[in-house]
Amino acid sequence: MIKKLFLSFATFTLSFSLMGQEVVRITNGEWAPYLSERLPQHGLGSRIVSSAFKEVGIEIEYGFFPWKRAFLYGRDGYGVDGKPWHGSVLWIKNQEREKDFYFSDPVIVDEQTLFFLKEGAPGEWNELSDLKGKVFGGTAHTAYPALEEGVRKGWFTINRGAGYDDLFKRLLANRIDAILNVKRVGQYYIRANISPEQRRRIARSKNIIEERTYHLILSRKHKWSERLIKEFNRGLKKIKKNGKYDHILNEFDAGIENDL
Repeated sequence: MIKKLFLSFATFTLSFSLMGQEVVRITNGEWAPYLSERLPQHGLGSRIVSSAFKEVGIEIEYGFFPWKRAFLYGRDGYGVDGKPWHGSVLWIKNQEREKDFYFSDPVIVDEQTLFFLKEGAPGEWNELSDLKGKVFGGTAHTAYPALEEGVRKGWFTINRGAGYDDLFKRLLANRIDAILNVKRVGQYYIRANISPEQRRRIARSKNIIEERTYHLILSRKHKWSERLIKEFNRGLKKIKKNGKYDHILNEFDAGIENDL
């Protein structure tokens, strides 16, 4: 379902339009609390992207799809119905993706860590080699660049699942040792979907695997994408300078418990 966010009627000299209004059409998906069709303003990440575009007078329209389709539509520049899609949110940068997309400055920065059962806790660790023999749960379309060397050396394995429902079922059944996730996403999922009794069994490692940065990506198949990324980055800098960016994140953080 397409959700239109009419952010501004100011004109912007790009070679695209919808019903006479300048608009960017971005694919989106379910990754609460950052992205969701069901959350207010479609989640923290969507809200930040919308706010940054608004600062430079650009309207945005989101379309929500399964992640594989969201990526392909954003990469190819069009959906199966022939309608244009200009890019997608929010994605980790890697060399393979940079062949097809322009990447914005970081929209979201979060810490990747481990969520595990207290009775099977890996303990505090300093190096990834300290986690030898562990089986981590990860999602199907997520890149884990910080762990690639450890997987290659056979220190540990990443057992991928269809989504967080699947991964947390595996964790609670002791079929994996820990779940790889960024802090806000893991905390939000547990509070929203795990019973209080089960929550008491789950803990989060205080050690950080890596700092993850997530970006707006625009297809290289649209000739104006490089220019649009620069405009978006300009808007992002503006909302960081004027305090809107911190307000969005702090408002969310103030409303949740920090017990994990």
